[in-house]
Amino acid sequence: MKNRYKILCLGVILLTASCAKDKSNYDFQPKEVITVKGIEANYTTVSEKESLVLNPEVSSTDPNAKFEYLWGIYETSVQGSAPVLDTIGRTKELNYLVLKPAKGWVLVFRVTNVNTKYSQYFTSSINVVTQFTRGWYVAKDDGIQSDLDLFLTPTAITPVGKLENVYSENNGKKLEGKASMITFFSAYKSTVTGVLGNTRALFLLTDKNVSGLNINTLKEIRGYNTLFYDAPAVKAPDAVFLGSQANYLVNNGQCHSLYAMSANTGQFGVAKIKDDLATPYHLSKYFFGYWIADPFFFDETSSSFLSATGTGAVMTSVSDAPPVDGKKVTDMPANNNNKKMLYMGYKASNMAYAMFQDKTVPSLKILSAITPNRTAFKMINDTLQTTSKIYNATRFALLDGDENMIYFVLGNEIWSRNLSNKFEQLQYTAPAGEEVTFVRHRKYTSEAAYAHNYVMIGTKSGSNYKVRMFTKSSGNLASTPAFTLEGTGIVRDVLYMSPSVSETTYSYSY
Repeated sequence: MKNRYKILCLGVILLTASCAKDKSNYDFQPKEVITVKGIEANYTTVSEKESLVLNPEVSSTDPNAKFEYLWGIYETSVQGSAPVLDTIGRTKELNYLVLKPAKGWVLVFRVTNVNTKYSQYFTSSINVVTQFTRGWYVAKDDGIQSDLDLFLTPTAITPVGKLENVYSENNGKKLEGKASMITFFSAYKSTVTGVLGNTRALFLLTDKNVSGLNINTLKEIRGYNTLFYDAPAVKAPDAVFLGSQANYLVNNGQCHSLYAMSANTGQFGVAKIKDDLATPYHLSKYFFGYWIADPFFFDETSSSFLSATGTGAVMTSVSDAPPVDGKKVTDMPANNNNKKMLYMGYKASNMAYAMFQDKTVPSLKILSAITPNRTAFKMINDTLQTTSKIYNATRFALLDGDENMIYFVLGNEIWSRNLSNKFEQLQYTAPAGEEVTFVRHRKYTSEAAYAHNYVMIGTKSGSNYKVRMFTKSSGNLASTPAFTLEGTGIVRDVLYMSPSVSETTYSYSY
């Protein structure tokens, strides 16, 4: 034992001594740095029409560097498989005709110093677009069949050209029924690129059909018969929109959902039941939806509000907001209120407005402000006078998050009503012979050159439509529209589309 201890101590002493005597001067070379100039962080190209032409400057801290190059591209938003790098060049200069499907891609530039075997990677985002990914979409019909017009906006929000009937031109058919809604999903699941992944999809809805379209090609991804695992026998779509964690489709008054937070096939499930007793229900086409919250519906059978989750098979009942200091805070019960819903729309993420008519006393009409707190409603009623202009209104449009106003149609006139003080004002009178078929407020702020905030008024005269785009100040429309869209048919909805539009750009409402 003593000998082992002596040997151990001697080893430690010798090791320490050798370290102390080491006077060597180690010359560590600094890590090589390769620098590339002339490559932007982002590019946008038109598929099959434009080329990426790049000739970057390359340098290294190694004065004797000799370079080899590799260009590659891979797609983003791939689900179920790893993205694959496609080699597109091996010289410093790149001249590549983009043949990829329109979506998000990543451009990779690898520079290798042959002398040191050191490689450095540089990446850029590539947004591949088509002629269908930017412009004003107009949903229209002739009373029997529906189609889409696309007004082109290559450099600014005011259109400079038009592609008519782009739905039928790309699908060989029109969509049966009267158009009602255009909705956009940026992460709808499909296999249009060959693998399951997020697809930018435009949904065209009519009162008799629905079609989900690849926004890059305007080709149908799924129609009514394939949008469901088991398509309902009655084709009567009412609404399609995004809620918290799910896509929703109301058909024939029944709620279907598609859970969007995991892998799925892009198909909606069976209709939800109202309660554990499967009590019959029929939802109004009007709803209050927001992308980060569960939606609210109105059951026309029981005159009651319902909510829904993306995964549950049973609808969620809505209760009244609890009293505060012993005083009731809601003017109308959320359940069995004996009302017919004439309209409901989105005002803000925590506020909706609904127009009701009493079932027993039809002359009683109420405009109610709805504030949800989870699944409890506070409703403040504005009982309308028969002399008020809004009492006989036929169409409604809330200002999305802007001034506290609602617009409505009375004959060929557009009026506004201040929701705070009930003041009503004539805003616009359509020319004689024109029938107002559409009014809506939309705004877009993602791109400075295309930013807009318009109250859109659609009219019909004979077999032609016009959509006048009005700016506003303090809720009052400008005297003349910023520009006007014109085409054939009856306009029902208008939506501006661009590569920057996402599922959160616009509110979901009528």
